[in-house]
Amino acid sequence: MKKIIFAFWGLSILLLAGCSSSYKILKPEQEDNFRLSDYATFGFYEIEATGDTMPENFEKNVGIIKAAVAQNLQAKGLDEARDANLKINIALDVKEKVQTRQTDFRTEGLPRYMGQRRYSWKSEEVVVGKYREGTLMIDLVDANNNRMVWQGGVSGIIPSKSKNFTEDVNQAVAELLQKIPK
Repeated sequence: MKKIIFAFWGLSILLLAGCSSSYKILKPEQEDNFRLSDYATFGFYEIEATGDTMPENFEKNVGIIKAAVAQNLQAKGLDEARDANLKINIALDVKEKVQTRQTDFRTEGLPRYMGQRRYSWKSEEVVVGKYREGTLMIDLVDANNNRMVWQGGVSGIIPSKSKNFTEDVNQAVAELLQKIPK
């Protein structure tokens, strides 16, 4: 009976670990007196992106991010407006990174010498994969005095082919915007 209980707990832990998110919420910063309830409307600044952005999907992905932000702020009681009193700046930074490993004679096997030994073996960095890492920063700016009142971000690895990209963005943005004081 104890083995079954331990197996159940072990399986539960593995399932929960497999469901963990692939992003990290960065620590938000805010002005001392900032409350979201002090604002009635919000609007977006123009978006600038740096790094390795995908031009064919960029506009679509920005639209998904804006929709997620708008949906979360509307759920908190704000209305989207052209002449808003709370402006939202979305900053994106995407970089392609390379994953490497160090060669080692213990794992690569000992070099075999035949004849004269006029060469040597040395350890090298070997590329084993490429991935894209991105950061999404959201700044809330008071439009009356043009001062940033809240900033938060999400950082993580961007899957090359994600079937649930919209759901992943919605979840990350919702989790980030929960940190805004009401």
